[in-house]
Amino acid sequence: MNKQPFFNLKNGLLFPIQFQILGYVLLFAGLALIVINIWASIIFILLGGVIVTALSGIEIKNDKFREYNSFFFIKNGKWEPLRKVEKIFIKRVKVSQKFYGRANQSSTSRNVVYKAFLKFENGQTIFLSDHKNKGKVESKLKEIADFLKTEIIDYTN
Repeated sequence: MNKQPFFNLKNGLLFPIQFQILGYVLLFAGLALIVINIWASIIFILLGGVIVTALSGIEIKNDKFREYNSFFFIKNGKWEPLRKVEKIFIKRVKVSQKFYGRANQSSTSRNVVYKAFLKFENGQTIFLSDHKNKGKVESKLKEIADFLKTEIIDYTN
């Protein structure tokens, strides 16, 4: 049997950690409500399931690719023809977040995040991955670079 080339790279969760916790609380509450109210239980379980299973990624199969969002492990995204890949590159991005306290006092958190992109010959770029740890981004990119037979260019210096 001839195996067809396939690659799937999960970018990450669609909801932040606070919503993930809410999703697990809704799932637990839905399971607890089964004996009291079946309809409320179903709604809580469905809402919690959507939040907990939501992720995004990119999939490459049979000279086509798609960026997808997945809910309940069902992927949604439009397939497009896979054009020639120019490069995969990593950029260093400074991000900051401002936190406010009760008395309008604020503090700012500054971090560096490494973001990876796939660039096609026509100039279109697709986000692949990001992380605070550059090594984790590079290990993820090594798989897709081997699959697409292209090089990884590091613009972080």
